[in-house]
Amino acid sequence: MQTIRNYLMIFLYTSITGATSLFSQKQYTVEKLPFCSSQFDEFAPTYYNDGIVFCANYKNSILVSFVDTSAEPHLLFDLYYTKSNRSGKKWQTPLLFNDLNTIFQEGPACFYDNYTKVVFTRNLYTGKTFGNYLKPGNRLGLFFAELSGKKWTNIEPFEYNSEEYNIMHPAITEDGNTLYFTSNMPGGFGGYDLYVSKRVHGKWTKPVNLGHNVNSKKDEAFPFIHPSGRLFFASKGWNSRGGFDIFYTQPFKGDWLTPQNMKEPISSTADDFGFIADRYLQTGYFSSSRNKNDDIFVFTSTISDFENCTQQKENTYCFIFYENGTSEDDVKGTMKYEWDFGDGTKVRAVEAEHCFAKKGKYRIQLNVIDSLTNEVLVNQAEYELEVTDYEQPYITAPDQATIGETIAFDAKKTNLKNFRIARYYWDFDDGTKASGESTNHVFYEEGVYDVKLMVESHPTRTGVQKVCVYKTIIVVAQ
Repeated sequence: MQTIRNYLMIFLYTSITGATSLFSQKQYTVEKLPFCSSQFDEFAPTYYNDGIVFCANYKNSILVSFVDTSAEPHLLFDLYYTKSNRSGKKWQTPLLFNDLNTIFQEGPACFYDNYTKVVFTRNLYTGKTFGNYLKPGNRLGLFFAELSGKKWTNIEPFEYNSEEYNIMHPAITEDGNTLYFTSNMPGGFGGYDLYVSKRVHGKWTKPVNLGHNVNSKKDEAFPFIHPSGRLFFASKGWNSRGGFDIFYTQPFKGDWLTPQNMKEPISSTADDFGFIADRYLQTGYFSSSRNKNDDIFVFTSTISDFENCTQQKENTYCFIFYENGTSEDDVKGTMKYEWDFGDGTKVRAVEAEHCFAKKGKYRIQLNVIDSLTNEVLVNQAEYELEVTDYEQPYITAPDQATIGETIAFDAKKTNLKNFRIARYYWDFDDGTKASGESTNHVFYEEGVYDVKLMVESHPTRTGVQKVCVYKTIIVVAQ
């Protein structure tokens, strides 16, 4: 496959095999973007303004070749820009992202600081001479640029670029202070590993390998750092089923959690890489060779937006009982008012508060009794009370949890009349969603989380109904 892009050049071929339901998930649907061709490769999208910038080999000569860790040569790539209409169905013809492109290799890229700055991959030597194609040490490195007016200027190399190895595939936080990238520098765990460098007082720190919890004995590449702090990347190791699969992890107690495979339909038996996603993980893009050449796919969450959510009301089953027109002055001597709540509880008072243990129907009586003999002298009032839950979806979960604790969530106490529930959806307010009547979740950072539960009905004459509530959970350190 054409994924890690290093440095000499030719064609590359990949094959696709049948998928298996073992890795399948129903949370996303995927669709190839319409501008992707069967003749060329498009891959590694990154957000830019209202569109995407990506890598493609539309214009290169087959006389020049470039070698990467896939052990296959391929054509050089340039950066292109395109955007869609509001529906996302029609895309403009991709245009060269001219200011950054040379006759050598450009891309992938990553924009930050409100799209006014960029870090991108490029060959170290880009002079317009044929000899530079074969120049020893013309590896891939990272370069920074700034937007001045409508031009990208002040192109500067990353200070740790080297003629001895490749540094590529940048992913940078929006503030521009933490940079993740791919490299085959010595001392790693596999062929290509993921590294991080931080900007401190205007200088980049020495790159640090992300360690064995992220990097396997094989290749890791194409990192993407999500606003939630979650790190997405491609790997040939871990439990990958074919070439690169897309994984995610997140920091916890100074280390990284074991990477989780994104599974089908995002990961497949082909090469899948170059994943990006919006803030809420509702939609995004990734690259895949599942159609033999590299294409860009859009993924969309099958879980609806969590809109118009109200705070969950707690079912206390508590009531205050009184009868209009009654007072203590109405009874004399040993006579007393007594409430009988129909659950074995009796209270002697004109006004009484009572909490039932569970919902149900109860026969409520207000009697006048002889306090010496307990004889009922007068039945002042009598009626049936039905104690019910609030009509709402209901989240059963603790109010407080600790970091790293597995929390059970369920919606079994949901009470909605004339509402045939078809689906349950969860939003844990940390970038994670789930489906099903019951689920488990782990929070990895302290904070206050508004966990949402949305239920959808089966189709009715008026369409699909949706009702949503949220419950606040406080997560503290252990």
